[in-house]
Amino acid sequence: MSEEFTDMCGAMRDTRKLLRAKYGVPCPECVRKLPKAHPSILLPQQTCRIHRHKDTRPELTQADYDAAFAGDRT
Repeated sequence: MSEEFTDMCGAMRDTRKLLRAKYGVPCPECVRKLPKAHPSILLPQQTCRIHRHKDTRPELTQADYDAAFAGDRT
């Protein structure tokens, strides 16, 4: 059972990385207040944990998810 859980967590982590790479944007407050640090990368409707800035873009649709994984399927 623990091997299945480990595989599931790895798949969720890979999914999050792929979505952040395609749809993520840097938090504008992190960029403004901490110019030398790496900014938090926000997905649509996500809130920055440091500055509480919320990304106001509309939430991702199923079509967005499908487009993100279209290039991944080979």
